[in-house]
Amino acid sequence: MVVAMTDTPTLADAGADHLPARRFASWLAGIAVVALVVRVLFVLLRQSSVVLTTGDAFWYHFQAQLVADGRGFLHPFDYFVDGVVAPGADHPPGFVLVLAALDVLGLSTPQGQRLVMCLVGTATVVLVGLLGRRLAGDRVGLVAAGIAALYPNFWINDGMLMVETVYMLASVVALIGCYAYLRRPGWGALLLTAVSVTVAGMHRPEALALFALMVLPMVWGRRSLSVPLRFGHLVASAGVVVLAFAPWAAYNQGRFDAFVPISTGAGQTLVAANCDLTYSGPALGFYDTDCLLAPQIEEPTTSSRSERDREYNRIARAYMAEHAGELPRVVAARVGRLWHLFRPGQSLGLDGFVEGRSGGQPGSSFWPVREALWSYFVLAPLSLAGLWILHRRQRAVYPLLAQPVLATVVAATTFGITRYRAGAEITIAVAAAVAVVAGIDWLLGRGSRTVDVPGSAEVAADRVGVAP
Repeated sequence: MVVAMTDTPTLADAGADHLPARRFASWLAGIAVVALVVRVLFVLLRQSSVVLTTGDAFWYHFQAQLVADGRGFLHPFDYFVDGVVAPGADHPPGFVLVLAALDVLGLSTPQGQRLVMCLVGTATVVLVGLLGRRLAGDRVGLVAAGIAALYPNFWINDGMLMVETVYMLASVVALIGCYAYLRRPGWGALLLTAVSVTVAGMHRPEALALFALMVLPMVWGRRSLSVPLRFGHLVASAGVVVLAFAPWAAYNQGRFDAFVPISTGAGQTLVAANCDLTYSGPALGFYDTDCLLAPQIEEPTTSSRSERDREYNRIARAYMAEHAGELPRVVAARVGRLWHLFRPGQSLGLDGFVEGRSGGQPGSSFWPVREALWSYFVLAPLSLAGLWILHRRQRAVYPLLAQPVLATVVAATTFGITRYRAGAEITIAVAAAVAVVAGIDWLLGRGSRTVDVPGSAEVAADRVGVAP
């Protein structure tokens, strides 16, 4: 399909944007080397001094040790701090299994596992480049990979020994599968997308909502497919989730008093976000672990973690009901914190000290989160322009919007932290690359060419209900 363009910036020049495959691969490999060096330096210079004494990274690392030793998914704080043997499922099992596999392979130290995560993060950079290439051509792919290689909100995650590294890898694979399905619907692309979203959900449970935000419109919107086939694709996608989580749910059935299909951490999260400390004052829209303690709440009446999770849920919901009039202001603050629109200066301390995203000794320089904040302020407007350009070029943008929408909903219902935006950073990098290349084309006078817009034939064909 040929689209005539006038003064609107193009996605790519028709001749210059298609590099020889070997040249594209060599450039992408060079960017990958830079990405790996940046991540390794962050780990060696900043994270090497971090000792795991508490927090989620402690949980993942030490529960993985217990799993690798054959003791099962015990509660690591109870076991290593208090010497108590008790089941633990505060988080889904995905990242613990990844780290347990590294333990079995002999990579059992936090620093060694962080370096492996640098390799995983570098793979994400390469895949971001391939996603950008699929969406808008070779130059956009290389620019997107370059942004992902250097953007601190990518490499900070890779040095923290947290779920976000694998979560981002699974998220970009899901996007690649989704766009492959939109181009040519088939079982391979469908399963790639469904498995990737499921893997993301095994690390961050809210990712399962991507089935509604991305997989459902991806499948049901393909009017070139028959209704029974589309229904079959949706059933198969749901089956992937059931097959993945059924063993975990069955395992938990024998360990806990109440049914635990994913984790026992939702109640704690809600309580930490809903108390007087987070509805006003410095922590407005953030979280405070003191919300879990008296006098903010009454002590839970049960020692069973599954039952306690339900009790925490009841406490949090009761507080929200009693303070319903304050919720709009609190939700606005949460979402504002997520997107650095509310008290952005405060985010340096919260990200650097409370969340530990700067690495290094407590109280040391917060330069990584400062550079991350400034980079975000540059890239976010560019990404909005890039999404608009993609829409104008008849590219489906809802897959790219799925993660930002998900992050916004999660922040609105819990609290606003930069880490929740991890999946959306992929959208920011790719869409910003589109805007950068379009801006260069416009500056060089390439804004009035007739080009074959990638994917426009598939979109047009699907609208009339025929195969492209």
